[in-house]
Amino acid sequence: MNATPTLQPSLCAFGFALGIVLSTISAPATANDAQTHIGHIMAHWNDTPDEQGLLPIALAEAEVAKTHAGYAASNLDDLSSMQLHAHHVLHALDSSLEPNGPGRGYGLHKAAQGVATHAELASETDGATDVIRVSGIMVSSVGRNTAKRTKHAIDLAKLILKAKDAASAADQVQELKLLTEAFFIGEDLNKDGRIVWYHHEGGLNIAAEQMAIIMKNKGL
Repeated sequence: MNATPTLQPSLCAFGFALGIVLSTISAPATANDAQTHIGHIMAHWNDTPDEQGLLPIALAEAEVAKTHAGYAASNLDDLSSMQLHAHHVLHALDSSLEPNGPGRGYGLHKAAQGVATHAELASETDGATDVIRVSGIMVSSVGRNTAKRTKHAIDLAKLILKAKDAASAADQVQELKLLTEAFFIGEDLNKDGRIVWYHHEGGLNIAAEQMAIIMKNKGL
């Protein structure tokens, strides 16, 4: 896999879109169902930390997982370090499996599933514009991709935690590092030199970009 490209452009666009949606969902209760589901993705969900939107939580948990997978891979001769950071990755992926750690305490897997569900619901509502329908399908696909990658990453973290020596954990640690980078950039699964939102390839960068498109085009 190529080196991880910077996330900054997507996060800038995401921040712009988030600012718009926060002001939009405070409007009088004439919003259609598509707007409601977009609000759940971007700005507010009832069981997240501080009731933030599902996508900001997913991005935050993915960043923690990627950071600590990188720490684990920084010294492949130190089993205790690899396992410490595997615990931290596991916490960011699913806090029900590892309750303590540096993540938000929600878990990427749950957040990604929520993003997929509400993006799909938004795209299927009667009030959805063409922009919401098209971008919503893409965001939903990325959410499902991310949830699937998260399950794989959980399995890798568990293998690392069971390892008896550094040599037997090293391969899983390096794979985990690449996989957590793919949370953002996706994976070129068919080896055609590009990463697309379909064919299970797209990552969270695409979700952030597509939500920004929805808001910039005033798709509500």
